[in-house]
Amino acid sequence: MSSLIAVDPPGCGCTECIIGQYVPLDRATPEDIAAMLNGRLFNHTGTELRITVAYVLSPGVGLAAASPHTVRIECSGLSWDLDS
Repeated sequence: MSSLIAVDPPGCGCTECIIGQYVPLDRATPEDIAAMLNGRLFNHTGTELRITVAYVLSPGVGLAAASPHTVRIECSGLSWDLDS
């Protein structure tokens, strides 16, 4: 099987998806989505991704010291929760 290089639109069944070079968005794992967002996989999805990050704020600490608590990616009726 070939190494994954891109994320394609949902439901895609192109040759690259079949042989494992690409993965359709609806079959992508949270790890695939994180790799795409980090630039390790190409984004061939043709769609917008909504990225929501919730931060934890400790009392008496400013926003600069906030740490990500949850990261959720949504698009095309699909969603993934990523490790913060």
